[in-house]
Order: sequence, then C-alpha cells, then structure tokens
Amino acid sequence: MAEYLRRRELYCAERADHRRRFCVVAGGIAVAAVLVVVVLCALVGLPTGVVAQLGVVAALVVGVVAAVRFLRTPPEIEAWRQDAEAERSTARALDRLVRAGYTVLHDRALADSASNIDHLVIGPSGAWVIETDAHEGPVRQNAAGVWAGKVPLRAMLGLVAWMGEEATAQLLGELPAGWQLEVQPVVGFARAEVPAGLALIDGVLLLPASGVADYVLSAGVVLRPIDVAMLVDVAERAFPAYEVTSPPRSWPARSRLRGLLRR
Repeated sequence: MAEYLRRRELYCAERADHRRRFCVVAGGIAVAAVLVVVVLCALVGLPTGVVAQLGVVAALVVGVVAAVRFLRTPPEIEAWRQDAEAERSTARALDRLVRAGYTVLHDRALADSASNIDHLVIGPSGAWVIETDAHEGPVRQNAAGVWAGKVPLRAMLGLVAWMGEEATAQLLGELPAGWQLEVQPVVGFARAEVPAGLALIDGVLLLPASGVADYVLSAGVVLRPIDVAMLVDVAERAFPAYEVTSPPRSWPARSRLRGLLRR
C-alpha cells in the first residue's frame, strides 16, 4: 500500500510538471483544427454562422480528446492500485486473527532489502509471511512453470520463499539460543482461482486470500502465549514499518517516477 501511494504521488507530480506544456500544445492543435475547418468551409461556400459553429465544435472535440488523454490513469498506476486494493482486502481478512491471540504486522521492511513483507502473522500456530497476488485466472503448474492465468509466477514465488527464509534467519538471530522456528511463506490470491483451494510449490503455500486466516487457525498450536509475546516483540524490532524512499526532490518529477519504476 505504501509503495502505491508513493508512486501515485510521483505520477501526480510528473503530470503537474507537464501541465503548462500540455495546455500550450493542446491550444495550438485546437487553433489549427479551427483554421482547417474555416478554410474547408470557405472553399465549399458555407454561411458564416455555420462556419463559426463548426469551428467551435472542432475546438471542443480537440479539448475533450486532449483532456481525456491528459487525465487518464496509466496502466501501470492502475495495476499498482489493484495490487494495493487486494493487499488491503487481505489485511482486513487477517485482522480477525487478533481475536484468536495472533498479532498481524502489515507493510514491514526487510533489512538490507528493497522488498517489503505485506503481512507478518505471529500466533499460536507459528509465524507466517503472507504476500498478496492480484492476478486473475486459474493458478496452474506445467513444464513451463507456475502461472496465474497467463502471468508467470515462478519469480514471484522465489521472492516469497526467500522472504520466508530471510524472516526466519532475522528472527532466530534476535531470539535466545535454542529457539526452533521456520516462518512459513504464503501467497494469498485475491482474484486467481487456486486448484482445490490449496497448493504447495517450492515450500510456498498458495491459498485464496479469503481462506488464509482459516488455514492459519487450523494449523495447530506450536507456540505458547509467552513464546508468542517474545516473538512479537522481536519481530516489531527486526521488521520496522516499511517506508518507501523516493529519489531526491531536486530531480524532476519524471525522473523520480522513472527511478521507482526501475526498482
């Protein structure tokens, strides 16, 4: 969610940078369109009143088309928005775990990494790294890899598996000697259909986002309340709230946006 809000802010800043130039270009095109209409109407001998009306219509058409083009949301921004909405929906579904003695930490940073953990769940059944995926279509696996519809998921699953390993290592590094812990990586699909409602690929659990909380609750009890409290305390220190750092404000907004796109 934080990533989407930052990128949306930079996109709006980029559009503001271009507003004056856009208005000049759109005005020039509108004037040219009116002149073309006037010349054509003069050649066919139309009355002056009709020429004036057609000129106004031409200017309005150019203005509407230009405004739609300028104000439309780029596909990249729309994709980020959909991802953010899916992540927020998963967060709402997970928050009911709190009543069962779980702690849910949202948007958490990983040390020495630009990646962030969407949701870190800690409770009686252990620790879970949960990432939300907003792609559509059935989840399937074949010789070419793992797919959600026509979108390949292999790289994303590798990243989530690494997040689980990294979270495990960082937590064990802060916990007293003798602790045994393995953070389970999970991908919750907000739109895609998971076959049989559950799959395990390369150590990563694939679940419908709406069913993640039920799965966590049904996983059994492996931690005592005192262990949960200790683990939560360590996790809050090891994984601080994720803050997106934007490029320097001295850069033009377009350059700042491109800097984020390259991440």
